[in-house]
Amino acid sequence: MSSIDPVTTGTTLPINTTRSLRSANFPGRYAVVRSDGRGHLDPVTSSSTTAVKQSATFTVVPGPADGSCYSFRDASGRYLRHKDLRIRADASNGTTPFNKDATYCARPGTTTGSVSLESYNYPGRYLRHYFYELRIDRNQDDATFRANSSFTAVSPWA
Repeated sequence: MSSIDPVTTGTTLPINTTRSLRSANFPGRYAVVRSDGRGHLDPVTSSSTTAVKQSATFTVVPGPADGSCYSFRDASGRYLRHKDLRIRADASNGTTPFNKDATYCARPGTTTGSVSLESYNYPGRYLRHYFYELRIDRNQDDATFRANSSFTAVSPWA
């Protein structure tokens, strides 16, 4: 299975398809949800375990707070959402705060085919990796931040 071919262009993501989110500046690392439910940027390869590959695979769905934005659901139905600025996977409770926390609007990323994902309810804060932890942080408008907040939706690992 190839996970290196970008399947997105510009700031549009394919809805209701499974994808893995590859870091633009660490192309061997992907957004994953570890067993503690927290989001990280971890290495994933063809020799990774099935569990690791599944942890790096999400279904791209319309954002529950705004259908023109996006949300990412894992195989168990949990959504990537931010809580206390950290990314975690939680089951939807259907509340307005949860729906907003789980919605990200795509913006142009730093590389061709990549996107930056802006928090719906905290405009100006973006999904990014920091010491390989996924979080939302305020845009710092520098090359490092832009690189750390750019992801490419690629063919899914699982």
